[in-house]
Amino acid sequence: MEADYVLAPIGSTRTTPTLIINSKKIKEDLNGLGIRAKKSLDIQFPEVPAEFLPSFIRGVIDGDGWVQNTGYVMNVTTASLYFAEGLLQVFQSWNLRSEITITNSNTSNIIYRLWVKGKESLPKLANIIYKDKDTLIYYTSDKKTRMKKHE
Repeated sequence: MEADYVLAPIGSTRTTPTLIINSKKIKEDLNGLGIRAKKSLDIQFPEVPAEFLPSFIRGVIDGDGWVQNTGYVMNVTTASLYFAEGLLQVFQSWNLRSEITITNSNTSNIIYRLWVKGKESLPKLANIIYKDKDTLIYYTSDKKTRMKKHE
């Protein structure tokens, strides 16, 4: 890639190594693809083919989701209202009890939490996103276990 790079050290808030690439050309190429700085603030919910939507949602939950230990509540946190609204539409199309709440982060940034609630909705969600359980390789098993607690 002919780029300068740095492997950022692990610190108090960074628990995994991060590769930092400094290349004007790569930055321009990424901008051309719609990837830019602070994209998390206004990223749109992508158009995902229906056959891949459960896998996409599973990845979102694994990456930015939280499932209560008791199995009654799950949420996904995002800085983008557009993404939260798109995710809400998916959950509502699956007939899950869901809602968006708005709060401020510790740094006073607005964050959106998309909730799925209830002992009926969480197992239903799990059955949708883990339906291909025999072919799944990567997923967070603790979240799956918590969602299926009331099945």
